[in-house]
Amino acid sequence: MRDYTKFKTNNEKYEERDNLEQKLFNMAADEEIILPESIYKRVNDTLVSLPEQKKMFKMTWKRSIVLAAALVTLMSVTVSAAVSAYRQRMEAMNQQEMEDYFVNIYSSKIGNDNYNRPYTANERSRMNELKTSYEQEALFPEGTLTMISEPSQYSGRGVSFYRNTTTFFFPEAEMNDEELLQIIDFLHKRDYSLQKMNEMIADGEMIFPSEKIEEVKNNENELTNIINAAVSAESNTKSDAVWEPDNELTIQYTGNLEITGMAAGNDCIFLMGWNAIHKMEIGSSDSELFFDDFDGKSTVTSLYQAKNGDIYITLVEKAQSDEYDLKISGEEYKIALWILSPEGEIKKKIDLSPYKDKGLGLIKRMVVDEQGYIYIRILNTAGKVLLVLDSEGNYVKEISTSLVSDFHPHLLAGLGIGKDGKVYLQVDSGDISERHIGIASVNLEEGCLEDIYMDIVPSGTIMLDIISSGSDTDFVFWGYDGIFTYNLSDESAFNILPAYEAPCEWEGVLYCALPDGRIVFGACTEYRTEGSGEGVEVYRIPEKTCFYYKSSISK
Repeated sequence: MRDYTKFKTNNEKYEERDNLEQKLFNMAADEEIILPESIYKRVNDTLVSLPEQKKMFKMTWKRSIVLAAALVTLMSVTVSAAVSAYRQRMEAMNQQEMEDYFVNIYSSKIGNDNYNRPYTANERSRMNELKTSYEQEALFPEGTLTMISEPSQYSGRGVSFYRNTTTFFFPEAEMNDEELLQIIDFLHKRDYSLQKMNEMIADGEMIFPSEKIEEVKNNENELTNIINAAVSAESNTKSDAVWEPDNELTIQYTGNLEITGMAAGNDCIFLMGWNAIHKMEIGSSDSELFFDDFDGKSTVTSLYQAKNGDIYITLVEKAQSDEYDLKISGEEYKIALWILSPEGEIKKKIDLSPYKDKGLGLIKRMVVDEQGYIYIRILNTAGKVLLVLDSEGNYVKEISTSLVSDFHPHLLAGLGIGKDGKVYLQVDSGDISERHIGIASVNLEEGCLEDIYMDIVPSGTIMLDIISSGSDTDFVFWGYDGIFTYNLSDESAFNILPAYEAPCEWEGVLYCALPDGRIVFGACTEYRTEGSGEGVEVYRIPEKTCFYYKSSISK
């Protein structure tokens, strides 16, 4: 038998409807909502225009429209209240809290946020939803991020933040809403503090907290020096084994060169400065002059030692006439390629100015293959990414990306020789928010890239710079997210040294890859400047420079 008890009579329905409407009207009254006369007028005008047969609905419809208007107004008030609550939450921070966020930004070793693991797709989706709720519905977290002073302090539970390298530590399991809201809350407060502090500084309400920033940096450097001294004491007992690929060293520089760049030789490290190249033995703390026979004010921008011992350098030298290739700190320079003997004698000078129309500018990466061909990175996005010259500097070919669809070469990154002897270049596709990064080998005969290995590092990685052979892998890479190793048979690269675990500041650090696969960092904690405005020049202070040798062996 059919159960009629679940069906309501019309009178019951109308009674429920009236009760609901009355509750909603009461809510509007409680919020003291006063509807504008224009709403009532619009309702009446609309009702008058209705056909006669629908006049029986006039009163009900008018009541519904007025109710809808009240609800819209009520919701607007609710959203406004939430936005007001969000604003109050930001403004509730006192100057000390905002200054702490501000100092954290300026004293961090790394210029961007880092993560011990990437967000999952679901976390990103929920993060966007919760961000809207945070801003428009006043959905705030119950707690705050845990601040840690060392990565080893992370317990694996909840979300923590390591300020020294602006690194978020996430649990292995997918984060819950509270954890995501803590991150959102932190990011909003940090952004608000940065904006508000800049406004206060610009308006003269406070001065830039440079002393506090330096104090924080000095405290961190003091702790780092203590740790490095202990590591160095242990490492120096192994000084006879500096060529072991797993031998990690920390060595304070005792030389006198204000270093502008560094590159690995076949059995040494070359240090570059203005008007000078120094040579430093592996594991040594000092360097000695190797070459300074420049025609005028010059600095080496890239250096590569070929298998036969010849040393190829690209340099910028002060222009002697009105013709120049580029400007640095307001001064005019020519670009050139020189070939030196292993003893430091000039074998050949090659003027690279004729290649300016191919996009050649400041050269940061160059390699020489076993056949003596010179590969130079072209810093443009017009599809030509490599200029190839023979061992005498004569034009051979340009390497094009025309056979690679949706290819966007990074302007400053990724050139090297792998363990197989082939020249490889970083490749990437997609926009900045969803960049896909990989490597591709160079086919000199065809003048194109081939053997493309995409998505070998996590999405969001900015770039890979050093491409070299690893000690126990096909490749070792330096990237903004850390040091990676990679085998061509693997699906993805392995981050053996995340940026947040680096022994020194990541932003602005010098680096090179030794033949045994180790990465060497040249870090400086203090700089001096000359000049002002457009002509200012920054120099690394030698006694504030330290070298770190890090193994690339997969642990």
